[in-house]
Amino acid sequence: MKKLIKIISFVLSIMCFSIVPIFAGETEVMQPQPFYLSFTGTVSEIEKTDNAITKIFLENEDGTQAHFILNENTYYADGVKIEKGLKITGYYESGRPMILIYPPQYTIDIVTPAYEEGFVKADKFDFDLLSSDKQLKLNISEKTEILWENNTEINWVAKPSIEDLKNALSNRNLIVYYDVTTKSIPAQTSPKKIVVLSAQIEDKISIIVKDTLIDAPDAYISEAGTVMVPVRAISETLGYEVSWNNDEKRVHVGSNISFKLGEQGYLAEGTAISSEEAPVLNNGHTYVPLNFFKDAVKINTVSFLENNIVINPDSPLSE
Repeated sequence: MKKLIKIISFVLSIMCFSIVPIFAGETEVMQPQPFYLSFTGTVSEIEKTDNAITKIFLENEDGTQAHFILNENTYYADGVKIEKGLKITGYYESGRPMILIYPPQYTIDIVTPAYEEGFVKADKFDFDLLSSDKQLKLNISEKTEILWENNTEINWVAKPSIEDLKNALSNRNLIVYYDVTTKSIPAQTSPKKIVVLSAQIEDKISIIVKDTLIDAPDAYISEAGTVMVPVRAISETLGYEVSWNNDEKRVHVGSNISFKLGEQGYLAEGTAISSEEAPVLNNGHTYVPLNFFKDAVKINTVSFLENNIVINPDSPLSE
């Protein structure tokens, strides 16, 4: 009997989400819908197949059950590892066709831990950073950590304009971490962190130095999520001479900056500076993490936003 009631409740809930128009007299009102719906439950069983698809069984605190289908396109937030007894939340597209079975089966786009503090919202946001369901508006601040899905951070040193950020974030699927909201409609929040899905790394990354698009070896993103850039092309455009000291096995940029290939860190005016990753040789070109130009070369404007790397000194170069 209880199972029958759950099945009926599930079918009715699907019908409610499917009925979008609301009629008031002769006026049709379209109810805003979230891009993602979610289910939170504790993992009770895990089934893996040979084609990179995992099926997991969950049950929430009310005893409602669900099946999650995880595949190679599923994004695992905060490196969550699925195991029995773990409480997780799965997000799936609200408009995706579903089989009317019980327990329901969801193809999951995003899976996160069930966080005990704060709030998480996965949705698509418009240019004004208003969610698809019109329930949450984002007010970005310099304290907001913004990451692409591969963990590459947007560099705030460049202080991108709010218009640039809106262009980068709008019409993309976002995972928003926040705590305090206003009591307005829609609620507004200054998020603590945003993860931008559908990242931009499939296309070539442009390198703009001193307001000029330069001809340089391709920048790339390492497996650890670090933006790696060709040091010679950028440094020479900035006015620095790049040389190799074979005795010391060091690359010199100008007279006061140097580093060793494969060694994590730099020397700048005799001071050791740590780096995200070690400089490497790739396809015959020396690459350094993008932050090399902020931390070691002391360029004030260093940013990675969408497909563009922008490096621009705020004052004339002097060595």
